[in-house]
Amino acid sequence: MDKTYRDNVGFSFIKVIMFIILLTPLLISIGYIAIQNLEIHYFLYAFIYGQLAIIFIKLIFEHSKRTFISDVIEHRLEPILKFEYEQEEWNNFIKKVLKKKIKRNFIISMTILLISIILIIIGYDLKNDGEFALAIGYNLLMLSLFWGLNNYIFIIYPLSNALHSKIKEIQCFKYGLILMDNHFVLKTFNYIKNIHLVEIDNEINICFTDETRGTSVEGNDANVITKTHIPIPKKNKNDSDKIYVKAFRKLM
Repeated sequence: MDKTYRDNVGFSFIKVIMFIILLTPLLISIGYIAIQNLEIHYFLYAFIYGQLAIIFIKLIFEHSKRTFISDVIEHRLEPILKFEYEQEEWNNFIKKVLKKKIKRNFIISMTILLISIILIIIGYDLKNDGEFALAIGYNLLMLSLFWGLNNYIFIIYPLSNALHSKIKEIQCFKYGLILMDNHFVLKTFNYIKNIHLVEIDNEINICFTDETRGTSVEGNDANVITKTHIPIPKKNKNDSDKIYVKAFRKLM
């Protein structure tokens, strides 16, 4: 994202420190409970602490996102594009996004859960020599619960509600895409390299090519390229070329 929404080095350091301070006790306590006090109420206490820690960490790490949303609400940012949809095409788009999010969440949660079960079984089979496997296994088990729950609360649930939005509008900024009815950030951009038109399932889409810049351990570029497709409303289909030119000029 633009430097306006990028944390400085000092704040980034504080975020990392807070992350370590909040999560390290959780990992240690879950490991200890798994080895010494395998009782359900201890795990409940750990889960409550962990969920509160995750919410607090989310508030810290999403400071720039909240600033972005605030600037959009207060009209301090000019959108590149505004797309208003009819009910049917809006439902189709949101359902496609939901399907991808649910599939990704399910795969990650189930993978973590499967690994945790395997480690727990190995830990009990090894008895006294399996304490490390038990500690890791129960931590991963708790992680799978956190992952599934928080993805539902912060991603799946808002998107499900978007199906019933009164304002069926997406605004596109060079910093990200926002559903305007509930101000849900559909996608954040780091650095838009290119935009172009593409036809998908007989629909004209505008494609944003986003680049996350990074450096590998060896010092080489380790940039990650992602592509985000947004369907152009049917009522604007004949103006798709004009829409592309308008968006391209605003990005210059």
